Amino acid sequence: MTFPHSPFHIGPIEVPNRLVMAPLHEITDQPFRKFIREIGGVGLVVSEMISSEALIRHAVKAEKMMAATGERPLSMQISGGRPEALAEGAALCEAAGADLVDLNMGCPASNVTKGGAGSALLKDIRLAERCVTSMVKAVKVPVTVKMRAGWDASQKERGEFLDFLRMFEAAGVQALAIHPRTRAQQYEGHADWSIIARAVEAGTSYPIIGNGDVNAREDAFRMVEETGCTAVMIGRGALYNPFLFRQILESDFIVTTDMRIDATLRLFQILLDLLEPREALHKIKKIGAWFTKGVPGGHGFRQNLHAASDAQALLAAIDALRHQAA
Repeated sequence: MTFPHSPFHIGPIEVPNRLVMAPLHEITDQPFRKFIREIGGVGLVVSEMISSEALIRHAVKAEKMMAATGERPLSMQISGGRPEALAEGAALCEAAGADLVDLNMGCPASNVTKGGAGSALLKDIRLAERCVTSMVKAVKVPVTVKMRAGWDASQKERGEFLDFLRMFEAAGVQALAIHPRTRAQQYEGHADWSIIARAVEAGTSYPIIGNGDVNAREDAFRMVEETGCTAVMIGRGALYNPFLFRQILESDFIVTTDMRIDATLRLFQILLDLLEPREALHKIKKIGAWFTKGVPGGHGFRQNLHAASDAQALLAAIDALRHQAA
């Protein structure tokens, strides 16, 4: 195996390299996925989490989350705690063009877990088994799972995640991404990569994808070296630096301040092309603030960004940042 360049397979689906963009709520929508693919380096992208309950009600917002334009390969992630809804939701994702359907068993948000979805499924392995089994039976494309190390520290220490790994294998799951924090940790503390290593050592027939605290090229290589994971999934690291995938693939790839400003502008252009102006402005305010951390004049830009009421004001703020950073 040559990390990160060699392809790997999830069932019959070939992923061209070993770098995966993590599903991020209200971030990895169609415009962002188009943007991150344009920058290059990423092998697989995953949609933002889509509620299976909203999908089966044919909620407009949920159906819009399935929008895709020629992305290959594309994974669509769904959440839920009812096997029947997850099965129907998975089928809808497949019909919408998903190459893979992923079950969210990691989201720690209380509005998700209180309904028995996300990381709440870690509290009930039999329910989780019914959920993944129903999804596998409902679709022809591979079903994958993204999970956490446990609901809390005690579940993690008991190593119950290993029971889930074996259950997934028996149920027909074809890849697992594991984020080695507990639900109780949320996003605090350090990701315990030894959990990823233990998952790899379990010797499942499906690939293990490591996730958590990969913020630089060196982190990605170290994760693979320390854990043996097949691929690396990156979330927040790619928000602070959308060029991270390229940097991992290309050791001599240098990111300049102008490139970071250009990336902010390009994302806004894609947002304007694919979304209503008001929604595009809302999205760029959130994402542009991450992209410009560390850029000279970035603090003032983020203030202007927050105050911008239309596209012209935002474009003027980007132009001012460019002159200040020069």
